[in-house]
Amino acid sequence: MQRPKPIYTEWEAITGLGNDVRLKQALTTGEVAKYCGVNFRTVIRWIERGHLEAYKLPGRGDNRIPLSGFIAFLQNNQMPVPEELRGQGRTLLILSEQDEIGAEIAACTRRAGWEPMVTTDPMQFGFICASQQPSAVVVTSAASQHSVNRIRKESDNPDLVCILVSPHAATASMQEGWFRVVWPLEQKRFTGILEQPDPEGETSN
Repeated sequence: MQRPKPIYTEWEAITGLGNDVRLKQALTTGEVAKYCGVNFRTVIRWIERGHLEAYKLPGRGDNRIPLSGFIAFLQNNQMPVPEELRGQGRTLLILSEQDEIGAEIAACTRRAGWEPMVTTDPMQFGFICASQQPSAVVVTSAASQHSVNRIRKESDNPDLVCILVSPHAATASMQEGWFRVVWPLEQKRFTGILEQPDPEGETSN
């Protein structure tokens, strides 16, 4: 069985340094407990009662808490967000057929204050999109839009920001709820979308 290709953060995509510089996209119950100053069993109760978003890993079933969900939990309960986690609540998952373009998009994403993840594997993209629920996704192929729409519907995440990045201007109407960015000509517009993600009225241009 072929192993899925790894997901890279921006630094991994550019430098190939691997796990040593990988930015965490999810926390363990122990890490959440440490941040909140409580016992890890309290964190498990929060999860069981639906107060804290989490998912279970295959196998032993250990809980993992997406950063975005943990930060939302802190904010909803008027608790301070740790300095090292600020700016990491908004994650953008990138499906790019070319590593070079993926790295460019990731760099632009970080400059906008978001945390990027990059993969070239559609299956892994779908799994991470469904399980970790990033705030936004970018695809570089129009064919991938249908998969994202299905994931968005099944995960009940209507606020997911969806961006199609293409080297060519649009030749057909965009799907509802999607932005289209011509790369690399419209990098400034890409940054603007992340700062104010409102796809209403978006048209092909």
